Amino acid sequence: MTKDEFYLNVAHALSGCQLVEQELKLYITEALALANECIGGKMPFKMIGEDYEDSSLERLIQVFKKLSDNDDLVLKLNKFKDKRNYLSHKGISHCLDWDEELFESAASQFQEQLEEIQKESKKLREEIHWEGTKITVHLEFDDISEKD
Repeated sequence: MTKDEFYLNVAHALSGCQLVEQELKLYITEALALANECIGGKMPFKMIGEDYEDSSLERLIQVFKKLSDNDDLVLKLNKFKDKRNYLSHKGISHCLDWDEELFESAASQFQEQLEEIQKESKKLREEIHWEGTKITVHLEFDDISEKD
């Protein structure tokens, strides 16, 4: 494997991580929109999804945990976050020597982790999306307005 191939594989895994973040942001936006509709004019509610558009994965998971009762998914997201943090902060440097040449053995082992992250990110996106459909149904089909 060349250094360029290695970097491309890392970038591909990171893109999956970013898509998990995007799916969490979409979920949070929908959940806050539903909360806003349910609260109506009963009290001020100024929270919106855009408040979280620059949030870290860790922060997004914390917010998701407060807006979802899927504890199993929260647990999976926290484990995924740890893998993503290692990938983002130490993964590349762990596979390079002092001359910034690729350690083939370390890169080969890390490749397995990259593939795992890619697969896991796809599964997590699907699970978050499924959770989000539970909210979208209420936003699109329920009459939330207060009855007289």
